[in-house]
Amino acid sequence: MQEFEKWLARVLLLNSALALAVSLGLLGEPQYGDALAVLFGVAMLGFLAAVLSLKRMISGLIGGILYYLPQVGSYFPYDSSWQFSVKAGVSLGLVARFGHGVFVLNMVALALLAVTAVVLAWRLRHRSPPASSAR
Repeated sequence: MQEFEKWLARVLLLNSALALAVSLGLLGEPQYGDALAVLFGVAMLGFLAAVLSLKRMISGLIGGILYYLPQVGSYFPYDSSWQFSVKAGVSLGLVARFGHGVFVLNMVALALLAVTAVVLAWRLRHRSPPASSAR
């Protein structure tokens, strides 16, 4: 499981590095205003979570969950009102069109979110008990 956890942390590192490149305007369209702030914040969270995960810290897995969570769903209304979209890293979407807008389910983020949650649950379940202090 330790090798799989390391692989998952490396995927998170790659994903967050791509998100940082997008937020800095090195890849894709340049971002402005609130979109730039949100994307940069999410990318930095993912990068920090990846570093912590590589050190096998549980907080890295929690950060990974927080990184993938806003990427799972995007909503684009037809009337150009409020929309929600955090596209950081790799994305493969399942699109659903409704009368009022388009909803995109990012399957890559959903899969990585689920796997990260499973690894976190496994780590919490198989935690070694704290050492008792003898007096």
